[in-house]
Amino acid sequence: MPTIVTMPKWGLTMTSGTITGWSRAEGDPIAEGAPLLTVETEKAVDDVEAPATGILRKIVAEIGSEVPVMGAVAIITAPDEVLSDDDLDALVSSTAGPATSVGGAAPRAAREARQATRDSTGRVNASPAARKRAGELGIDLATIDATGPGGRVTSDDVERAAETATAAAAAPRTETVPLPDGTNIHALLAGPADAPETLIFLHGLGGSQATWFSVLGDFAQTFRVVAVDLPGHGASDKPSPEVFDYSISGLAAAVGGVIEALDLAPSVLVGHSLGGATAMQLSFERPKLVRALALIDSAGLGLEISGELLDRVESEPSPAEARQLMELFFEDRRFILQRGVDDMYASRNAPGADRAVKAAAASAFERSGQKLIFIDRLGELEIPVLLMWGELDRVIPARHATTAAAAIPAAWMEIQEGIGHVPQVEAAAAFSRVINRWLASFPPV
Repeated sequence: MPTIVTMPKWGLTMTSGTITGWSRAEGDPIAEGAPLLTVETEKAVDDVEAPATGILRKIVAEIGSEVPVMGAVAIITAPDEVLSDDDLDALVSSTAGPATSVGGAAPRAAREARQATRDSTGRVNASPAARKRAGELGIDLATIDATGPGGRVTSDDVERAAETATAAAAAPRTETVPLPDGTNIHALLAGPADAPETLIFLHGLGGSQATWFSVLGDFAQTFRVVAVDLPGHGASDKPSPEVFDYSISGLAAAVGGVIEALDLAPSVLVGHSLGGATAMQLSFERPKLVRALALIDSAGLGLEISGELLDRVESEPSPAEARQLMELFFEDRRFILQRGVDDMYASRNAPGADRAVKAAAASAFERSGQKLIFIDRLGELEIPVLLMWGELDRVIPARHATTAAAAIPAAWMEIQEGIGHVPQVEAAAAFSRVINRWLASFPPV
């Protein structure tokens, strides 16, 4: 059976991607999981892996093409599968074309929706089935647009209203969360409110929630996701270090405040670099808020820290410094986009940001190494823990993961080969697969 390769949705706001390269030509064999093409979006560039093993039978979108999310880009078939050009074209059309009615019958015209009518007692005019279903779903009939005869609410109207409400609840939105000290924390939320898990994503030093944009869209299909800008970073407030505690403990307290304010406990914390140390600190200080820990190239698990990172942080912000930081973070230079450099510089150059980043760095690191190391406390953790690292991380060495895994009961460990400090960007598809497998390994709350 042929497999249609489609444009993935990597970010919550991604609507299309531009194809910048193909790793295979038409007629070439391809294995499931092997790189097939390269796509560039507004935020990143990454490889799309083959979803099936077989023969790359047809390339639908050439290099330079901009393809909408879920639009067809290629077709993979079994080696012995025979399809004509017309068959292949029909498959492509079925992916992008409008829905058609079954059996060729003309589609029924949709009735115009209007406000439901009421009887003499003020009761909403609704069918018995609609009234029963609305009660089951907890929906007020008065809020539903009616399409039935005479302004009557039908069961289809109720289902449509429920779907609309669910989609609205899952749609990405931003929240400004005030902490008790008046500091406002910026958070991006998405995904179904009744999801089996809530994932809270914490970025590293000098970063922002944008660190996670390549993977949030994938997780938001199943889970409730919350990407937080730590104090002094991104769109969150950047109070002076004289009045705000930018230590790992202070950052953890801020994250705990967000979890409480948004009623998210217990949550799975996914922390990258300094965000990983922040997540660990919170799990020790307030364990009831934390369901599980995913530590990505995390600080807090060993002494070594890149001296070049400290050099860059101590320097004054500039486009050149931003580029050098990205060169330190990424092993694959394709991920160093000019707009990414510009965004990093703009973020660091925002009022109050540089002093906040310097304060956070000075609290966590020094030239002799990391100041706060949790390795002796890891045995206390009684929650699921995932350790994921880029094999070629030049900021925090991957051996910290192996040392930590030996100290954590039943820890998962994944080392991403050929990847640097930011696997959620440099290997987004593999990152998502590992996290999803790990989440499936422990029972729901």
